[in-house]
Amino acid sequence: MRRPESGKPPLRILQITSTAVGGSWFHDQVRGLAELGNEVCAVLPREGPLADRLREIGGVRVEIIPFGLSRRIRQLPGLLRAQWRLTRFVREYRPDVIHSHLIIAMLAGRVASIGWRSALVVSQVPGLVHLRMAPFRILDRLSLHRDDLVLGSCQEIARRYQAMGARSVAVSYYGCDVHRFDPATPPDPFRREFKISDDTPTVGMVAYMYPSTFRDFREIGVKGHEVFIDAVPLILRQHPGARFFVVGDELIGDGKYRRELEHRAARLGVADRIRFTGFRSDISSVMAGLDVLVNPSMDESACYTVVEAMLMLKGVVATNVGGLPDTVRHGKTGLLIPPADPAALAQAVNELIADPAARRQLAGRGRELALRQFDITGTVNQVNELYHRMSATHAARRRLRRPEHPA
Repeated sequence: MRRPESGKPPLRILQITSTAVGGSWFHDQVRGLAELGNEVCAVLPREGPLADRLREIGGVRVEIIPFGLSRRIRQLPGLLRAQWRLTRFVREYRPDVIHSHLIIAMLAGRVASIGWRSALVVSQVPGLVHLRMAPFRILDRLSLHRDDLVLGSCQEIARRYQAMGARSVAVSYYGCDVHRFDPATPPDPFRREFKISDDTPTVGMVAYMYPSTFRDFREIGVKGHEVFIDAVPLILRQHPGARFFVVGDELIGDGKYRRELEHRAARLGVADRIRFTGFRSDISSVMAGLDVLVNPSMDESACYTVVEAMLMLKGVVATNVGGLPDTVRHGKTGLLIPPADPAALAQAVNELIADPAARRQLAGRGRELALRQFDITGTVNQVNELYHRMSATHAARRRLRRPEHPA
């Protein structure tokens, strides 16, 4: 194992997440830490596209351990065995750092860390939706003392965990390969695909669809697709030729939620103006074909798609919730609106469509911010630096707790 360029010794890092699909933010962090010369092992609950992508990274070990939670009593013995297996694996692997992402992985990682108390225990929190659910909120608070460091993926998350009593808190944005998004990408392929002329305004939303099963999101889903659809007729009053795109699909589910959204568009009489494209792997091409990207989320972190839109020099409208204000700075890099407000969304979109020069000015500052704040090289270096600094503090704390033995 090569020594990191920083001159610091390499670390044995256990990265744990509870998703098997998506997870580009996890993949990019694992890869970046490995490229710094650390020994990195990724633990996932099941096989899937994420595990396949991680195995393509040279030198990264991937372990599948089916940890998790379930409401079904009959599954409890299997889950307890999986938790014991994870705890035993931690003890055998002897990591310097146990770094978990997403609430289920955070809980599992905290319990497993009991098997190897020398490790620095880190939880990185990508969102706050889990705090709206009593079981997760209670378990999170009860186990928070196990964390040596909580990394909030935006300022709001960091503030919330500091208020909850976390021992140490820092902000660390999930970075990406910012150079993968070239604002010079031509819009023609996407526009030709949907038979859109060069002067037709295009507005899009790029997000997974999450069914509204939680009490707080029964009327409007987490990502706010309903708000976008409801805003379309209002936008068409000022820009009757505009076209709209919903890019993405259900991350899990049987398609029922997507059909409900399509029916909503039909009831409003705009089904012929909104294209539900499903999942697209050519996000750069999609972004190139849009004039404005909207994110009407009800709860959100800093948001990858907003960063991608900024890197592509697009106008951005987002709700003033969670970590979106970290990225979308009202009147400077984009426009912020209240959540669950289709009229406000329509007004902001109309403003950006009507003034291309102002839109380009906002987009230019947005790209500068995205390049500075979300470059994976910088975010991984920050995480690596925090590991070393907090490890020294952790080791000193353990020495103080160690009882003295007379000679």
